[in-house]
Amino acid sequence: MDTFTLLIVCTALYLIGCAVIGIYTSRVKVTKPSDFFLAGHALGPIVLSLAMMATVFSAWFILGHQGLTWQLGFPYIAHYAHIPLMAMLGLLIFGRQWAVGKRNGFITPSEMYGTYYDSELIRILVVIIAALYAIPYVALQLRGAGYVFNTLSGGKIDPTTGAVVLGVVVILYVFLGGLKAAAITDTIQGILLYLGGALLAITAVMILSNMSQGSGVVAQWYKGIVAQGNSYITIPETGKIWSWPYILTIAIATAGIYTSPSYTMLTFAASSPKIFKFQAFFIMALAMGFMYYIFSPLIGVGGKSIITKLANSDALTLELIFNHMSPWMFVVTALGILAAMNSTAAGYLANTSTILARDVYCRYINPDASPQRQVLMGRLMVLVIVLLAVIFSVSVLDYLVLLGTLATAFGMLMLPAILGVTYLPRITRAGVTAGLICGMIAVFLTYFYWRHPLGIHTGGWGLIVNSIVCFVVSSYTEKPSLERIKQTHGIWDKAVIEKITVSNKQKSIQA
Repeated sequence: MDTFTLLIVCTALYLIGCAVIGIYTSRVKVTKPSDFFLAGHALGPIVLSLAMMATVFSAWFILGHQGLTWQLGFPYIAHYAHIPLMAMLGLLIFGRQWAVGKRNGFITPSEMYGTYYDSELIRILVVIIAALYAIPYVALQLRGAGYVFNTLSGGKIDPTTGAVVLGVVVILYVFLGGLKAAAITDTIQGILLYLGGALLAITAVMILSNMSQGSGVVAQWYKGIVAQGNSYITIPETGKIWSWPYILTIAIATAGIYTSPSYTMLTFAASSPKIFKFQAFFIMALAMGFMYYIFSPLIGVGGKSIITKLANSDALTLELIFNHMSPWMFVVTALGILAAMNSTAAGYLANTSTILARDVYCRYINPDASPQRQVLMGRLMVLVIVLLAVIFSVSVLDYLVLLGTLATAFGMLMLPAILGVTYLPRITRAGVTAGLICGMIAVFLTYFYWRHPLGIHTGGWGLIVNSIVCFVVSSYTEKPSLERIKQTHGIWDKAVIEKITVSNKQKSIQA
């Protein structure tokens, strides 16, 4: 069997398997909305942790990260600081979000923020941020799938066909099975994409070993670094691209994946808060840390010894696959790339369609919708998001990657609002509202009109402006009611409630 036929057969089996999972999970009886939208709050440690990992990954890890590491060297690797940062962030906020959602029966983050801050505007802003995050990401995955199908098939499959095939399959299983289908498929896809990354690293090591003429892999790897000069291993001056302020703020912005509305929904779907410790230590810090800090430098930096010139840095991975892999390694790595795209698209489709169904349709159009009607609307929203993603991919082609980069910056804008719900009860409705609006404006201005001023990434500017405005406005405006604080902070911190109660009594006596 030739490589192309093997690729087609294995890809077909993989996509059919995803569709079968969608059909299987669609048979679950829906008695309440959370059965479909949150997988019945029953996602265990393996499924949820691997689903979270797979949704973080996209084809940009296997293609884009390796290419930029090849091009920029260690200054780019330094921004992988977002991996331990995300692990710590998950430990801080995931368990508390889970507790708030469990106690109050929240399904979407808009419900949590809107209820706690008693604000319809905040509900709407969260929906807007979720859409700004998800639509370009889904569009990127669909177009990326078309590119990968076309390239890996040697031009035998055109890009449109490849995009349509992946799009139809993702729509099918998310439409039928909701978050449960997305989580189960993401578990499988997380394993596939990890294998793809590992095989790329192994291939790079084998090539470097053959090139070393007995001097060893490390010596050959180092030789490629030395040939690039100091710029490949040193951080540029402050104010320039990839200087330390830029690296720090792009790492913080990338960690916005974990504060995005989609991940808040994933925390609500967990069967236990203990899962998040396992996810942070073993999946995020250990498994993904190994992928980013070991595999990526081997592939990207080692690639400088293997391939000295590329017309497009993204082609590094494809060069390694085509010219240095056996047919089976080729197919597994190709499936890993497709799995990365598939899992990212599925995760955002499942969660964002729920947000649109619950926080737009059920909130403003049909508040009395039955669980079955809500599920139907959630399924229809899957189609709406894909349609919008297709429109974006056709009419805003030149800006797709740009919009995808902006997505994580929008996700990090939710951090002050999350802290208000989980740690800082004195953050107010007015503070969160003003901060979100000003932060969104800052993100747009520092990307479209004044790109990364002072060498700080646009996501950093969004968070800085958002945080300053939020905390300043909160210090002069009305705090959430004691009853509402009890419903959230009182779950885990009785001392906070006692402190606020004493403070209120003292103010009453002084008055």
